[in-house]
Amino acid sequence: MTTGDRPDRRTKPHQADAAGPAADTLAYPISPDYVQSWTPVRALCELIANALDEDRASKVGWVDGVLTIADDGPGIPEEGMILGHSTKTSAQIGQFGEGKKLACLVLARSPEIGAVRCETVGYDFVPTVERRRLLEGLIPSLSGQGAEVLVYHLQANDRTRGTVFTVECARQLAEEAIGRFRALREPGYNPPAAPGTCVLTGTPGRVWIGGVLVSTMPGLLASYDLPLDDKGLQNRDRTVIEAGALRDAVRAILAASDDPQVVDRFARHVLGGGKLREPEQFFATVADARPRVAWRTWARTHLPAKAFFAGTRQEEAVLDLQDMHYTAVTADGLPGHQKSALMTLLGIEVARVRQQRHYHRTHDKTTWVADRDLTAPERDTLTAARALVCRVIGPFALDRVRVYSASEEAPCAQGFYNPRNGDVAIHRDVLTDRHQTLATLLHEAAHRVAHRGGGRWTPGPDYGDRSRGFEHMLTEFGGLLLGHLADVADGRPLPEPATPPSTPGNRQRVRLASADDPAVPISRRELAHLLHDRLPHALSARGFTDEHDLVASTAVRPVYWHLLTRPRPAGFRRQQGVSTAWDYDKVALLAEAVGVHPPVVWLASNVCEGPLHGRRRDQWGKPGRWAKQVRDLVTRACIDLEHLGGAYAAHVPALRALADGSTPAPTGDDSWQAPARTLIVLERRRLHLHGNNQLEHIAPDQHGASHRNPG
Repeated sequence: MTTGDRPDRRTKPHQADAAGPAADTLAYPISPDYVQSWTPVRALCELIANALDEDRASKVGWVDGVLTIADDGPGIPEEGMILGHSTKTSAQIGQFGEGKKLACLVLARSPEIGAVRCETVGYDFVPTVERRRLLEGLIPSLSGQGAEVLVYHLQANDRTRGTVFTVECARQLAEEAIGRFRALREPGYNPPAAPGTCVLTGTPGRVWIGGVLVSTMPGLLASYDLPLDDKGLQNRDRTVIEAGALRDAVRAILAASDDPQVVDRFARHVLGGGKLREPEQFFATVADARPRVAWRTWARTHLPAKAFFAGTRQEEAVLDLQDMHYTAVTADGLPGHQKSALMTLLGIEVARVRQQRHYHRTHDKTTWVADRDLTAPERDTLTAARALVCRVIGPFALDRVRVYSASEEAPCAQGFYNPRNGDVAIHRDVLTDRHQTLATLLHEAAHRVAHRGGGRWTPGPDYGDRSRGFEHMLTEFGGLLLGHLADVADGRPLPEPATPPSTPGNRQRVRLASADDPAVPISRRELAHLLHDRLPHALSARGFTDEHDLVASTAVRPVYWHLLTRPRPAGFRRQQGVSTAWDYDKVALLAEAVGVHPPVVWLASNVCEGPLHGRRRDQWGKPGRWAKQVRDLVTRACIDLEHLGGAYAAHVPALRALADGSTPAPTGDDSWQAPARTLIVLERRRLHLHGNNQLEHIAPDQHGASHRNPG
C-alpha cells in the first residue's frame, strides 16, 4: 500500500457499482486540524471498543493487510450516524457518541491507512475526506477552495445482524490497537467492579478503564484496571486521565486489596528501601478490616517476632532494643507519615513506645500497706465495713480495697478511687474509727458506681468530687439507705449478702476479674468466660504463640479484644477512644480467629447496649424501639444466625422483638438478655466447652435485680 492511493479516497467520491443498489452520501463539514492528537491506533481502538460494547465475543483479527472488527450486535441505527448521539450505559466503554465518527475521520485522512469500509444492518458505508464547496458554491469561502468534509458513501445491503469494519493497515498498527484491550488478550476477562483491580503481570505502569488501555505511567510498581464507572476521569477524547483522579483511583484499589500477592510485592519493595510514586503511596488510606488482616498476616509470616522501627530522635531506644536482640525494620524510601502508616499495618511499634509503656507501668506514687501488716482490729474493721457496704448497695459497690499510709494519687486525705482499675484505697489511720471507715468506703463506692455503673445504675462521665453525677449517686445511696432503715423499722431484714463473707483464712483482697464483676451485664461476663475457655484451643489449632499473637493476626486494634474479654458495664463511655465492641466486621474477625460464630459474639457483647445506644441518658432503659443503627446491626446478626440455622435461628424472633421494642429491656434486670445467653450455651456445646455449669440453666442474674428502688 502506498500513499499514492490516497488521492482517490480523499478527492474522488465513492463509485458505487452501476448495477448495485442506489447509493447516497452523508457529509460532515470538518476542520482538517480537528482531533489532531488522535493517532490511527487510537481510532482503531474506538472501533474495537464499539464492537465490544455490542458483543463481548466480538472477533478482531488482522490477515493479509486488513484488520477486521466484527460483532454480532444489532447494527448501527440511523441515530448512530449523528455526531454526539449516544445510548451507551455506565456498563459500556463508550460515552459521548463521538468515537466512531471521529475514528472514521482520523482513519480517512491518515496516510498510514488504506481503504476503510463498514457493513452493518441494512447498509454499507465508506468514509472519505473530500474538499467541497457547500451548496455548489453558494456559501462564500475565505480561501475560495471549499471546505474539507467527512463523507459517508452509503449503499443498501441485505444484512440483518452485526457490524463488520475492515481497515487496510500495517500489522504493527493492528497489533498495537488489539493489545490495548484485555478482553482480546485474556480469555474470560470481565471489567472489574469498583474500586478496580491491581494487575501484577506484564509491564507495570499501564492503566486501563474497563479493560481498555488509556494511559501509561513509568515508575509504577504494578498496573491498574479501573472500573467502567471511572471512564468520566478521562478527557473528552479519552487520551489523558487527570493526575489527581488517577492518584485517588490507584490508592483506592490498593487500599481495598487483600490479595496476598499484592501485599507481598509492595511490602518487599518498600521494606527493601524502594521508593513509590505518589499514586501508589496508599498505606495511610487502608481502613477496611480484610486488607489490614492481609498486611498483618504477611508481617507474621515474613518478619521476626521481635521487631521495631525507629522514629526520629530515638537513638537511645533503638540501642536499648538492639541490645535485647530486636530487629529494626525500615522503609527509607517512604515519606514519614506513610512509613508510620505502613508500620501500623504490619503491627510494628516505634522504638520509644516500648520504653514509655515500661515507665508508666512501673511508676507509682502511693505507699501501700500489705494485708499481713495490718493489725487484727484494723483488718476486722475493714472486712466488716466492706461487707456491709456491698450488702446494702450491691456486690458491685466495691471490689478490691487497698490500704495505704501515704499517697500523691489524690488530694483526699482519707481515701480515693482509682478509675483506671476500679480499686478503692483507704488510709490506714481511718481504720481506727468504724464510723469513718464506713463513711469513707460509702463515699468511694459512690465514685465507683457513678463511674462504672452496676445494678440499675449506668456508668457516667462525671463521677469526681463536686460533680453532678457524683452528687446524684450520693443522693441515690441516701435514698437506698433510708429505704433499708425503714424496712428494718418495719421488721424486715436487710438484703442477704450476695457473696460469702471473708473468713480468717481468706483475707487477701484480690481484685475481681472483669468477667466476674457483678456490675458487668451477665451476657458480657458469660461471653468473656467463653472466649477465655476457647482461647487455648484456638492458639493450638492455628499455631499462635499467645493471645497477643492471635489478636495481631486480625489487624484489629487490641482494644476490641479487651472489650470482649475484659468487659465493662453497659453504658460505659470513655471520653476518648473506643468504649464498645460495636464494629460488626472487627468483632467477626476476632470471633473467627478463636473459632466462635461472629453473630453470637457480637450479640453477647452488645445486646445489653440496645436500650441505651443513641438515646439521651434519661431515656436509657425506657420502653420503645432501639435506635436505627442498633436495629440494623441486630438485623445483620439475625441474618447470620438464620444462615447458621437450627437452634441458632430459633432465637431470631426474640432478638427482633427486643430491637423493635416489643420486649421490655429495663436497666438493672438482665433477664431479657436470655437469647444472647442461650446462644453462648449453644456455642459451648458445639465447641465441647462444658466447664461452666452455671451457663447450662439460663436464669435472671441474681445481682442485677436485687436492689430496692426507693420511692
